[in-house]
Amino acid sequence: MARLIRASLLMAGLLILSGCASSHKEDKPEGNQEIMTLQSEAEQAYKMARLDQAESLYLQVLTSVPNYAPAWFRLGNIYTRTGRHDAAIAAYMRCLELEPANQKAWYNMSLVRIKQSTQVLSSAARQGDQNTPVGRQIQALLHALNTIQSETHKPTMKNLPSEQAAR
Repeated sequence: MARLIRASLLMAGLLILSGCASSHKEDKPEGNQEIMTLQSEAEQAYKMARLDQAESLYLQVLTSVPNYAPAWFRLGNIYTRTGRHDAAIAAYMRCLELEPANQKAWYNMSLVRIKQSTQVLSSAARQGDQNTPVGRQIQALLHALNTIQSETHKPTMKNLPSEQAAR
């Protein structure tokens, strides 16, 4: 009799667990749809330059899908545009961990690093004597970085790859 009761309890437990497992699977598509909706809203906010809203939405997406490289890339762009360079670097690095061949992330991260270097050199130039050998090197490098930055914002034929320039 005790065996029959234990067997019945075991069967009831298994039925309950299988019911829980199947009901969980039904909720998943709803969750995926919610994430897709969040992603779409985030992208729309980003395109409309509502960066605070886009940031919040991308962070919500990443809460559910932490390995979603496009969201990390967009966060890097948002952080760059809002002057949070260290956060931008961290976001681009996470994107690149997930997608090492993402050339846009590499390029954007390099631009942020150039901005950071320019800020460091500007501070250095204000602190020391510009007429020393190091002072002149700082000024020369600062000038070169400023030139690079101004050229990256101007689309010219020389900035395009040779096959695009031919078109």
